[in-house]
Amino acid sequence: MKIELKYFTGTGNSWKVLNTCSEQFKTDGHETAISAIRPGEQSLPTADLLGFCFPVYAFGIPRICRRYLNDLDAFSTTQKVFILITAGAASESGYSVGECVRILKRKNCEIVYTAVIEMPANWIVAMNPPAKEEASEIIRKGVEQSRKIASEILDGIRKYHAFNVPIQYGRIRFYQDYFLFKYLGIYNIWRMFRVYETCNGCGLCAKICPTHSIVMDQEKPKWLSTCEQCMRCANYCHREAIYQSGRNGGTLGRNRYLETGLLKFEKINPPSES
Repeated sequence: MKIELKYFTGTGNSWKVLNTCSEQFKTDGHETAISAIRPGEQSLPTADLLGFCFPVYAFGIPRICRRYLNDLDAFSTTQKVFILITAGAASESGYSVGECVRILKRKNCEIVYTAVIEMPANWIVAMNPPAKEEASEIIRKGVEQSRKIASEILDGIRKYHAFNVPIQYGRIRFYQDYFLFKYLGIYNIWRMFRVYETCNGCGLCAKICPTHSIVMDQEKPKWLSTCEQCMRCANYCHREAIYQSGRNGGTLGRNRYLETGLLKFEKINPPSES
């Protein structure tokens, strides 16, 4: 069986999950290709099975993922698809699975499996990501779940993640956060990025940004409106120099999270210590 896998990731969670599935598929003798989504890509290679993995951003999928799915051409024949979502807490997946399902069904896709996998949170400007040991345990469980999911998909088992409103939020706050971020926040929060004096203008953040949303201006990074708030820049920065203005946007003393295997896979040079 030929399997095509596509992901979007900030610090590596969604790549780690889908790459684990890829390894399991290959172990079971299937031809598998995995790559990041590319804006403007309207058609995908012919495959027996197509898989997507995206993170949750404020109870939905990232704007770039939504646009990518909407821009895909409808498949000429029914395409079997599975959808995996990564989240700090499965209960906070919100509309993310449903958004993907609704779009892909319009593209002549048959959804055979959906699931949410818990992975380490990385939104360092609003919270403190888990410490290294805690993150390692979360990843271990996520990898184990991903392998099980891959095996179930190959065995023809169908499972579907059910929508839920997070109990700790309540319906009103849930709707508020989702719609405010989707229609207002994502278009403005990029303006809040700043750098501490520790920034040495190395340009690494601009080089590694998955949406090419950082440019160097007078040896300092400048963020653009295409920023998805993926937090790769803040978690990668070896000077720990990136933060956001406003309440709770500082990053000093907070844990960093990055799936190191992503560096090699996407051919990103690791940060220097200079």
